[in-house]
Amino acid sequence: MNVLRRWVWPGLKFLVFAAIAVALVRLAFFAATPPEADTVPTGQITDPVVTVATGDISNDVEAKGTIRSVASTPVRATVAGAVNRVFVADGAHVEQGAAVLDVRVETPVEGVTEDGSALPPKVTFSTVTAPAAGTVSGLDLVEKQPVEIGTVVARVAPESYRASATLQAAQLYRLVDRPSEATVTVKDGPAPFTCTNLSLTSAPSGDGAADDDASQDGSASDSSTGGTQLECDVPGDVTVFPGLEVTMAVPAGKAEGVLTLPTTAVQGTAQRGVVTVVGKSGDRERREVELGITDGEQVEVKTGLAEGDRVLQFVPGKEQTDDDAVDGGSVVSG
Repeated sequence: MNVLRRWVWPGLKFLVFAAIAVALVRLAFFAATPPEADTVPTGQITDPVVTVATGDISNDVEAKGTIRSVASTPVRATVAGAVNRVFVADGAHVEQGAAVLDVRVETPVEGVTEDGSALPPKVTFSTVTAPAAGTVSGLDLVEKQPVEIGTVVARVAPESYRASATLQAAQLYRLVDRPSEATVTVKDGPAPFTCTNLSLTSAPSGDGAADDDASQDGSASDSSTGGTQLECDVPGDVTVFPGLEVTMAVPAGKAEGVLTLPTTAVQGTAQRGVVTVVGKSGDRERREVELGITDGEQVEVKTGLAEGDRVLQFVPGKEQTDDDAVDGGSVVSG
């Protein structure tokens, strides 16, 4: 019994604990791995498609800009002579056609008097009027001061404002028709309003003449950066101030009940484009289509497709943006 108690039982306990330790080590470091065949994916990658559908598209072109004062108009002398009389003071308000000053003109007369002296010159007066209504500035002439033809004797700044914004070149494709008005939203200002007399002009970069006029009347000028300018008149009953930030929305067309596709499915966004049509059997065909207006997300398809045709949602090989990735992407099926 002493031998059993001193040697046999302790030996059996040691063997049991050793077996447990070996089993734990095996589980920890030599766990069984599944067969390689079980890890092979069985799914199939397919490209997402969209169906040509009928819908409505409203094409509003938006551009960021500012409120600016209407440029002042120069008041020029129409004859050469000397200032006879100044009718208004600098800073005064005048109406269009109001007299600003008189110019005394002396015209030589041929011939002599009875005593043989030269005939005195013929004296006439020419009135310089305001070409527009507004506030007079730069009028610092005095009586008898000589002036030449074309001399700017003053400037008249109308008490009105214009909304001005710069269009990106690509946005011009969306202007199917020439607009006549725009909706203006002033940041931290009054409710959106409609401005009229909309003009679309190109301001070449580095236009020195425009820069000179802007520097004289103090108005903002975008001629230094070039681009296409949208400008329209702010209604007189709307309170605005020069420098306010605005967003100009120009209605450039609306199409109802037309075939539409996401712009991501079309290579090209103006006039003509190319899409990839997916047939019932999965075959693909590149097809040219004629495009209409677009709102930036959907584009009108005029010809080349029929309602129900299936088209790849993304142009093959075209890099997707983050927004496109959210809307869709390659789908794993199987």
